[in-house]
Amino acid sequence: MYRSEWLLKLAFLVIAVLFVAIVLHPYFKPDIKASADSGRFDYVCVVSPMFLYQGNQGVLMMDKRNGNVWFIAKSGDGTGNIAFKDPVFVARLPLEKLDEAPR
Repeated sequence: MYRSEWLLKLAFLVIAVLFVAIVLHPYFKPDIKASADSGRFDYVCVVSPMFLYQGNQGVLMMDKRNGNVWFIAKSGDGTGNIAFKDPVFVARLPLEKLDEAPR
């Protein structure tokens, strides 16, 4: 009878230890959470991060929805503060011609 009581107590102890391990597991090794959500401006492609247009240095970007190419000039006051001016339309790329058969 003593042996069966000892085995019963050991089984309860093992169950309790496993239960505590399951409860505390997320605190020691949290699950990795990833999001497949696209960004807000996922249709914008940076063509050149440093581009010179009409004497101004800035960023050249393309809107993949319609093929418009935009230039955003960078303006700095010399103290390290960088600001960007309003976008300037540069050109429109006819992306719909990519679906046509080659000549």
